[in-house]
Amino acid sequence: MGIEIYDNPKEFWKAVLGQVELKMSPMVFKSVITRINIGDLSDTQIEVICEDEFVKKNLENKYIKTVNEAIQRIAGKKLKVIIKVGHTKNPSANNHEFGPLFSSEQKTEVLLEEKRHKGNISPNFTFSNFIAGKSNNLAYAIATAVSEKPGELYNPVFIYSGVGLGKTHLLHAIGNRILETKPGMKVIYTTGEAFMNELIESIQSGGGKGKYSTNQFRNKFRKADVFLIDDVQFIIGKQSTQEEFFHTFNALYMAQKQIVITSDRPPKEFSHIEERITSRFSSGIIADIQAPDVEMRTAILRTKRDLSGDIISNEVLNLIAEKVFTNTRELEGAYLQVVTYAKANGLNLTKEVATKVLGRNIKEAPTKNINVNDILKAVCTYYAVKTQDVKGKRRTKEIVVPRQVAMYLIKEVTDMPFMSIGDFLGGRDHTTIMYGVEKIEGEIAHTGKIAQDVVNVKQLIFAD
Repeated sequence: MGIEIYDNPKEFWKAVLGQVELKMSPMVFKSVITRINIGDLSDTQIEVICEDEFVKKNLENKYIKTVNEAIQRIAGKKLKVIIKVGHTKNPSANNHEFGPLFSSEQKTEVLLEEKRHKGNISPNFTFSNFIAGKSNNLAYAIATAVSEKPGELYNPVFIYSGVGLGKTHLLHAIGNRILETKPGMKVIYTTGEAFMNELIESIQSGGGKGKYSTNQFRNKFRKADVFLIDDVQFIIGKQSTQEEFFHTFNALYMAQKQIVITSDRPPKEFSHIEERITSRFSSGIIADIQAPDVEMRTAILRTKRDLSGDIISNEVLNLIAEKVFTNTRELEGAYLQVVTYAKANGLNLTKEVATKVLGRNIKEAPTKNINVNDILKAVCTYYAVKTQDVKGKRRTKEIVVPRQVAMYLIKEVTDMPFMSIGDFLGGRDHTTIMYGVEKIEGEIAHTGKIAQDVVNVKQLIFAD
């Protein structure tokens, strides 16, 4: 026989959640089920409140049977389940104390949203929906650790990777966890570009005509308990921004405030940035995020399918995971492309349909993770030149061709921004990199010697 649900509705709902948790993956439980609450309750029906339409859709389409079974098991009888979207209400007519699972948390949730807004933290990126694996385990472990004890364990933290591999997700996840568990802390997220633009605005405003003064700008960042800055490489070559960033960093570090920085490269590969800044970056802990392997890519796609409720087989997901290897962003983009095409044309999602949709966008996956140093080393080996010459100022044909091939291959394989490629190759202007890439593209179109050279260098890059 079930428990008397009127004796303690809070414990009743906890018991239901316990039953449901046993029946599904931790990712789905955290992302969907924990965002469902109990509303009004009678001897014949139970009101289930979903945070938003996304949760309601998933509950109705995929998980209602599991929830129904858990309710019936705990109540000892079948109850009609009414699903709604909105906030829970404290049913005072029943004169029960509902505790933190219920309406007493509404005010806290509103305050949390206000703090997220002020700190520029997105609620969509959390640790619960971040897929961890061997390609990002260290960065994930560090991020969760600093979110538990900000300013105490690792400080500063520097995370680097290529585009679309989860750096931004981890920063927002840190912010969300700290705001949820340590509501008294002030968390600020910004990007290198936004930091520079806000500094320019504060300088221009001067007498208060603009957004805010320089002092207000400094107070915004220097009074933070947790400072999260994304894509810090953007401040390279911006002297005033570097100066302001250095003093902001120092003020926070001396006050033992948590600093987390991300970039597209490690500190040792920065040029045209003051050494005193890169030395600060290296003074804490550094972690990189590699491209996800096929097992992790498959896990990402299956989680996305489970959360969205799409009807797509593991066979098709495996195909996408095997062929789209660059980064998580492109992986999810390929998934959406395939699903949208099938739905729009009323097709079953088969491997043949997926292959047709992706077409030339599908590339053959390399056998290993590749970085810019691997590419440059392969180019120099093939052309028998030195890396310092490729990065240097010499402009003889023997050096210019390998240099432009390196520009082209770095862009093609890593999709690194032109500015970042220029910085890596000796501090060259992004327009120089664009010209070099276009030059090699033209040579490839004519299928001459350089086109064959590029094929040969690729074989060196991806060789086991």
